[in-house]
Amino acid sequence: MIGLDRVAPPMLPLLLLLALLAHAPTPLVAQTFEGRVLDAQDDTPVGTALVRLVDDEGEQHAVTAADSTGGYRIEAPEPGVYRLQAERLGYYGMQTPLLEAGNADAVYPLDLLMRRAPLPIEGLEVSRAGIDRRLRLMIGMSPASLRKEPIGYEEIRGHIERGHDLSDLLRWSNTASLLVFRTEDGPCYTLRGGPCLPVYFNGARFAPEVLDVVPLDMIHTILILYPKENIAYERGAVLLYSGAWLR
Repeated sequence: MIGLDRVAPPMLPLLLLLALLAHAPTPLVAQTFEGRVLDAQDDTPVGTALVRLVDDEGEQHAVTAADSTGGYRIEAPEPGVYRLQAERLGYYGMQTPLLEAGNADAVYPLDLLMRRAPLPIEGLEVSRAGIDRRLRLMIGMSPASLRKEPIGYEEIRGHIERGHDLSDLLRWSNTASLLVFRTEDGPCYTLRGGPCLPVYFNGARFAPEVLDVVPLDMIHTILILYPKENIAYERGAVLLYSGAWLR
């Protein structure tokens, strides 16, 4: 090994650069699945379908919503084996076979075909006691003890009938301290001028850019958590739950 004190001065910058490169962190790689969610009968877009990324044991790792053209894009958190699942009212849920995401940057194109259900999917009615028990298990406390009363199924249905989206619903909810405004990344929901609250659907975080296309007709209950109100969500959060998740 050559000591730096024995290296000619012109060589020092090159050796220092090589040493820095050798210890530089390895850049993160990204494995992205993207495509369109389509009606299996006529290839029309299934807009606002929920698309989930789950592992072979069914654990959810990411979730997004298809846009009005059926387009979706979802990123795997790390290399591994995953399935994609799609869900939309009026359609049967679908899932892909296991898909392998490798170790290099890659984009995997994949269209998701959904079959129409003969009747609108029902069975979303859940008893109030059942909802409270389920929510208590998920957030570790009774929803009745939250500062903001949960936004329930009937209120959400009313906003659907008026053509509102998630931002409209939260803007007109009875939380005076909740502010809704738009940023370059998408809608921001903030309490009393604090930082933007993270938004989760059935436990997986939603990216801000897809909040405008979250299908309200798939949401059964919404919880708004203030900062430090819940140990699992110390920053505060907006939690969205589907009826199927609460059953």
